[in-house]
Amino acid sequence: MTKTKAGRPRSEKAKQAVLSATYELLNEDSDKKLTIEAIAKKAGVGKPTIYRWWPSLADIVLEAVLTQADSKIPVPHYESLQTTLGQFLRRSMKSINEGDGENLRYLMALAQNDDSFRTRFKDNFVSKRQETLKSILQQAVDSNEISPTQDLDILVDVVFGAMWYRLLIGHGKMDESFAVELTETVIRLGK
Repeated sequence: MTKTKAGRPRSEKAKQAVLSATYELLNEDSDKKLTIEAIAKKAGVGKPTIYRWWPSLADIVLEAVLTQADSKIPVPHYESLQTTLGQFLRRSMKSINEGDGENLRYLMALAQNDDSFRTRFKDNFVSKRQETLKSILQQAVDSNEISPTQDLDILVDVVFGAMWYRLLIGHGKMDESFAVELTETVIRLGK
């Protein structure tokens, strides 16, 4: 017999309200003075409801950003490396420029101050995005567009390394032309 937790059961509707409220507040508050209280008020739930789902504010933000990334940057149907990778990277740049870049910097800052959250950020966001890109690259290997001897993890690091470097330092644009340049770089390196 399993024990049940005291209190009300988790509500999927409340969870979605919290994630939506969090994402809206992230995009409204450029100073990122986000609080559990503000999220609860906007979502129309109590703080205990939030703590039933997430251990910390950082975890709520992580799930809200990941949910948006999944909807804004879906895995495209594979056509060719040039087309598929280009589409994936253009969507990524568009999302970054529509406010998600600031949200990613915010998450990265939170991860620098909390080792356990850094692990959750890596396991739940970074690894998921890496797997998505690696699946595109593997399809390119399968269609003989990338050499089977090419280390796909290195290509993933090249792409995301360039993106994170520009995102965190801000020394270069993250736009459609950057997406095209990154795509061409992967094609050249993959041979």
